[in-house]
Amino acid sequence: MLSKRVEILLEPAEMEALRRQAKESKKSIGALIRDAVKEKYLTPTPETRAAALRRLLSSKREVSFPSWMKLKKELDRGMRR
Repeated sequence: MLSKRVEILLEPAEMEALRRQAKESKKSIGALIRDAVKEKYLTPTPETRAAALRRLLSSKREVSFPSWMKLKKELDRGMRR
């Protein structure tokens, strides 16, 4: 659901290009701008994805997990309540 409004100023040539593209793609100018923002700023880059994959596959994890025995004891305690 869209809930925030933004106002931008464009050069006449930029606005005309957006109008043409909107008409060709049968989208609103707002939809074109939202798509561009998502693609440019909100979509992870291949480098970001590769770094995340390396972290996931690394034996040196940034998050440490308790031992299985400790987890089992906590689960057992919780089941008794």
